[in-house]
Amino acid sequence: MIGQIIKKQFLLLWRSPVELLLLLALPVVLIVILGSALGNFMDGDSPGMHAKVAMIEHSSEREQFEKFKRDFETDLGLTEDTVANIEKRLPIQTLKTIFHTKEISKMMELEEISVEEKSKILQEDTYTAVIEVPEDFSYQYLSYILLDRKQAPQLQLYENEEKQLSAGAIQSIIKSFQQQLTLESLLEEKGMDQNEAALSTISVEGQQKNLEQSKPITAKEYYTVGMAVMNALFVASTIGLIAFREKQSFVFARIILANMSKWTYFTGVLCSAVIFSLIQLFVIYGFAWLIFDVSWDDLTAFILITIAFSISVGGITVLLTAISYRMHSETVTNLFSSVIVSILALVGGSFFPIGENVQVIELIGNFTPNGSGMSAYLAILRGESIGKIGNHILFLSVFGFAMIMIAAMTFPKRGRMV
Repeated sequence: MIGQIIKKQFLLLWRSPVELLLLLALPVVLIVILGSALGNFMDGDSPGMHAKVAMIEHSSEREQFEKFKRDFETDLGLTEDTVANIEKRLPIQTLKTIFHTKEISKMMELEEISVEEKSKILQEDTYTAVIEVPEDFSYQYLSYILLDRKQAPQLQLYENEEKQLSAGAIQSIIKSFQQQLTLESLLEEKGMDQNEAALSTISVEGQQKNLEQSKPITAKEYYTVGMAVMNALFVASTIGLIAFREKQSFVFARIILANMSKWTYFTGVLCSAVIFSLIQLFVIYGFAWLIFDVSWDDLTAFILITIAFSISVGGITVLLTAISYRMHSETVTNLFSSVIVSILALVGGSFFPIGENVQVIELIGNFTPNGSGMSAYLAILRGESIGKIGNHILFLSVFGFAMIMIAAMTFPKRGRMV
């Protein structure tokens, strides 16, 4: 009899082509749109970003270095190797090297400007930012490092307010650079080897990586998982609405009058949701594999996550059905599909990895079925072992069975069902 209920649910869904299309085609369309639109951003590229940076030096760094060497080489007892090492790490030379690295030079063009042109370029809109190197900056820096001077020299940065995004990126580079200057002083003070923390280690990462340097996640992979887990939640509201309409059309009443147990119907709705959720997820991931080459190295882990997540969807489905039957209204189911799914998708990270910046939201997201499922899928895409996602599989299974138990307790008694 349960098989007949499942068959009936699928036939009703098949006769609603719009709902079927939304469940299967919409996530595919969203993956294509979001993956293409946000792909460069998610993958670490910077499309359309090109900043012109001007640098103004008030005095020659080479002359400052030679002056410092004349003034203190004897007093400090500097060897030839030490002098050569200092020369390699002159601050402004290092800063220029940073701007000429392959990654940064794609986005930013550094141009050296004379002091006389300062007033002119500050009034123009040509440059995204202007870096002004004060008089004797490098001399003061070497004094700060080697003579234990209290005050570190500071660069002056002028930003173009109309180009805030790229100006902010330049500001971050300068801030990191000046932090490295302070680090150099600390290493010198503690007698540590400065080769272990060379000043030229500032870089731009092109891809997302976890702390273990595992496989990076591309935008296509991220949004494949994000849209799959989000749209699977709509299976719960769709099957739930079909079940409630059966109550409205007295189909459910006739089933009960035919002496079929309400638990048979309950189980049929649950199985329908679980099976259709599995089908939907396999269709979405199959499309992503064919078109975007989103593949799963650990198929066992992938299948276990998909089953556990589908059970959680089934649990939500029967809970929505039970509440609708008890309230004699589809309001809760409509609220779930129109509002709650969007909130869960946002918190769970379906639209953007918001949890990477806000740890509290990441924690909350992992306590949602879609967020936990997404974390598990992304973990195996990064190449992590099944042992590291066991907590997510356990949560999804427990969540699903908890929803089923609550639904069973909420489902109205025989006398109140019809």
